[in-house]
Amino acid sequence: MLFQNVFEILSYLFSYSPNFIFLGFNIAILVFASFIYKRNSYKYGRFLMISSIISIVLTITYISINYRNLLDILKNELGFSAAVIIYGILSWTFFGLEIVSSVYLFLSVYHIYKTHEKNRVE
Repeated sequence: MLFQNVFEILSYLFSYSPNFIFLGFNIAILVFASFIYKRNSYKYGRFLMISSIISIVLTITYISINYRNLLDILKNELGFSAAVIIYGILSWTFFGLEIVSSVYLFLSVYHIYKTHEKNRVE
């Protein structure tokens, strides 16, 4: 019985390890952006913070809803059709958050470029 729980924990950690790594990376970006915003009050610090917060929320949501088994749960237990699952639930909620996070990340990179643009002599 003890080995079964250990194997379940290891299976859980290995299957969600990319999410945990991505979560750590976003936390590091959030800390970096907060230092940038506090120290220099650059505009792109806010955009980086918003982007990383949205990505952190999305990653925590993925982990908490057990998305490995989400299709089986929605189809077998709740009786949704595959079209409703793929189009309605997964694409609108998760891709919407990814797009918003990507837009804020793009805005922060644009502001970084505009803030630190220098005239160069060639």
